[in-house]
This record gives sequence, structure tokens and C-alpha cells, in this order.
Amino acid sequence: MSQQNISFSSELDIRSPTLLPLITYPHYSESEYKDRIIDIESLGITSIILGGKTIVNGSHVAGKGCVGIVVKAKAGNTFCALKIRRTDADRKTMDEEARFHKIANSVEVGPRLEGQTKNIIAMEYVPGQNIVEWVADTTRSRVRSVARAVLEQCFRLDTAGLDHGELSRLARHVIVSDRSYIIDFESASTTRKTSNVTSAAQSIFLYGKVANRVKKILDNSNREKEAIHALRTYKHSHTRANFEAVLDSLLLI
Repeated sequence: MSQQNISFSSELDIRSPTLLPLITYPHYSESEYKDRIIDIESLGITSIILGGKTIVNGSHVAGKGCVGIVVKAKAGNTFCALKIRRTDADRKTMDEEARFHKIANSVEVGPRLEGQTKNIIAMEYVPGQNIVEWVADTTRSRVRSVARAVLEQCFRLDTAGLDHGELSRLARHVIVSDRSYIIDFESASTTRKTSNVTSAAQSIFLYGKVANRVKKILDNSNREKEAIHALRTYKHSHTRANFEAVLDSLLLI
């Protein structure tokens, strides 16, 4: 779920009736609502700011996925992003996702995790564009620097043993602002074989909307065979040397 560069307008107290169907989406119960208000207050959140391209029960929000609703929120004078667990999510708590998020943060990947309860994850709010929107209007040098930064983050995740699981769908999982951020660790795993570099490299340079645009900007489609070979070698052994061979094949060194 992308925390995109979008306009926000309505700032509401967390107990506003307007927010009730968001806090307990999609199935309301009074006990669940009260528990979640306690969760939100325990994180120091005082208000939620509506806005975004996604509409949930008539309200604009920053994002919506299978596990949670993402909204912009305020704790004192600080903005953050709240991911609120859906009442029909395939998990009872946000504990595992928070654990994966902490692993990512430990290798300087992802928005900073700021707090977590059973039903809520609070994290650094990252304004920016999803990578599909961003790549539609950017420069050759910027594409190279952002692609290198994303792949470096993916390499750190690989070496940390954390597989993101969704980096073949970059539009929902990479935000570009003053720097690039990999977001949303709800599908992550520490038991799967990691494939962060291979998934992201294929999405940026070989297949899909981002890759089609990047090929036009960099004019490096003749490097495809070399890149595929380097990625296959890296897939079998996640060494720094093999990773740098991937970067070299993509003209990022």
C-alpha cells in the first residue's frame, strides 16, 4: 500500500464518528472499536488526516490492502502513517509484520517503525510517488541513482534473510521522494529463500510497466541477456561480488 504524494484535507479527532467505519473496516463491532481506540491512543495518536486516491466507506485514505487500511495520522506535532488491521484480515495481530519491519529497519530499509499494537502499526510517513508514477517523468541520471538505491536495499534484505515477497509489484511497494523507500512487509518471510534483488531487478529493467519506461530512458535493452545471466548467478549465491556483477550488467556501476 503506497503512501503516495497526495493531498490531505480533513483532520479529525480519532473518536470522530466519520472514522468509525475505517477503524473497524469492514465489519464493525463495538468491542473491536473500543479496543482499537485504546490501541491508537496508546501510540500517542490524536488525529487522523483523511486524503488519498483510495476511497473506503466514503472516506479518502492513503492506501488499502488485504491486511490493512493506511491513513495519515498525527501524534502531537509529528505526522506518521497508521496501518490499521482489517477485521477480516488473514491474521489476528500485526505482530509478525512488525517483526519483519524491524528486521528491515535494522539494515536501513523501509520507513522507520514508530510503534505497534495488536491491531495497529505506526510508521514514518513518507510523502512521494509510487515508482510507476515517478518513472513516467524523470531523467536518465535519476533513474540510475534510484534503481541502484533500490537494488542496494534489496541486497541488504537478502543478506538479512528477509524476503519481501512482493517486489515483482513495485507500484505498490516502492515510493520515491528525496530517496527511495521499500514499504509494506505484510507478505515478508524469514523462512523463504530471499529473492529481493532478482524480483526488483526484473521489475525495474526487464518486465512490466516500470521496465518498459526504464528501457526507453536508459536505452540499454541490448544488455538484457547479460543481466539475466548475472541474475541467475546471483540467485544461486547472494555474494557481494555476484551482486556487483548484476549492477555492472545493468550499467549501474
